[in-house]
Amino acid sequence: MKAAFDLTTQLAFYKSYHSNDTNVKIHAVFVPLILYSSMAILHRVELCMGWTLTHLLAVVFAGYYLALDLKAGALAATILTVTVKGIDSGVLDIPVSWAMVTFTTGWVAQFLGHGVFEHRRPALLDNLVQSLVTAPFLILFELLFALGFYKSLHLELLQRVKRENAKTGR
Repeated sequence: MKAAFDLTTQLAFYKSYHSNDTNVKIHAVFVPLILYSSMAILHRVELCMGWTLTHLLAVVFAGYYLALDLKAGALAATILTVTVKGIDSGVLDIPVSWAMVTFTTGWVAQFLGHGVFEHRRPALLDNLVQSLVTAPFLILFELLFALGFYKSLHLELLQRVKRENAKTGR
C-alpha cells in the first residue's frame, strides 16, 4: 500500500512503458484529451445534489495527486477544478458525440503509438486503474520537467526506468 502513495514509484511504473519520444508526444496530446472527453461524458451522469461522475472523478484524482506531491498535486487539482467549472458552466462542455470521437481517437492514437513506436504493450494492460490515474499526472510532470522543475525526480525516474528496462531486456 505504501508504494501506491510513493510518487517516484508511481511515475516510474508508467514512465517505464514510455521511452520512445514519438510515443511520449502522442501521449502528451491524447492523455489530456482522453481525460477531458471522459469528464465531458461523465458530466451527464448525475449523482446527487448537483454532483456528477465528473465531480467525483476530479475529487478522487485531485486528492490522490495531492497525496503524491503537494505542489504538483495542487497544480493538477487546479486544472481539474477549472475544467469541471468550465464544463459545469457550458463553456468547456461539448456534445457527447464529439466527446466520444475525441475519446476513441485518443485511445486509438495511444495504442498505435505503443505498437508502431514503442513496440511494447500499454501499461494499462498490466495495471488498468494505476495507469488511468497516473497517466495524466505523468504528463503534467513531463511538462514540469521540460520547464526545468523537479530535476532530481526526473533524474531518478530516468535511472529507475533504465534499470527496469535493463532487467527486462528492453
